[in-house]
Amino acid sequence: MNVLIVDDQKLFSDTLKQTLEHNEEHEFSVTVANHHEEVFKVLSGQNIDIILMDIHMPEKDGIRLTNDIIRQKPDAKILILTAFGYDDYVQDAMKAGAVGFLLKDITSDELVASILGASAGTRIVSPSVFNYSRNQNERNPDRNIVPDWYNQLSYRNREILILVMRGYSNEEIAENLHLSNQTVKNYLSIIYSTLNVKNRFQAMRMAMKYHIDKIEIH
Repeated sequence: MNVLIVDDQKLFSDTLKQTLEHNEEHEFSVTVANHHEEVFKVLSGQNIDIILMDIHMPEKDGIRLTNDIIRQKPDAKILILTAFGYDDYVQDAMKAGAVGFLLKDITSDELVASILGASAGTRIVSPSVFNYSRNQNERNPDRNIVPDWYNQLSYRNREILILVMRGYSNEEIAENLHLSNQTVKNYLSIIYSTLNVKNRFQAMRMAMKYHIDKIEIH
């Protein structure tokens, strides 16, 4: 089975490639694309059975990229593979044409089973996604409330906080928004102060709590 891994984190994608290619029960031929432009080069030259798509990609996220692929190849089978389990992401992924949604913490056996199931036409959503979404809703029933600090952030600060929440490094944020690294650091200092948090991790958790990437930016 031919698998295309689309993930900008080379270490993760290479590790995933090795995991699949060393599977003793099933034979996988795996290609890796670390940038959205590489994806269409691969698809134009190879027959791909399953695409494992990361949501966090530079320049064009996995949901938009899934949309683009499905427009060109309506029969493409795309499994979204991500570190986040937001239920809205699940809905967005399925609307874009993905056949499944998995968290990156699944076991290799679960991944192989999901690939085989998706290839056979089964819709795949990892149980851990449902558990994550349910737990988030139980812990935060007011998740749709816009926090006061959000309205105190500038448009640029909101953009940067969303990228932080999605796991972008300072360097990736700078490249994505055409800023210097120092400018990004300056913005982050303002963000931390506004959110009353001490570090990047706390800011990320705060942003995830209120699902700020789903708040319309004005």
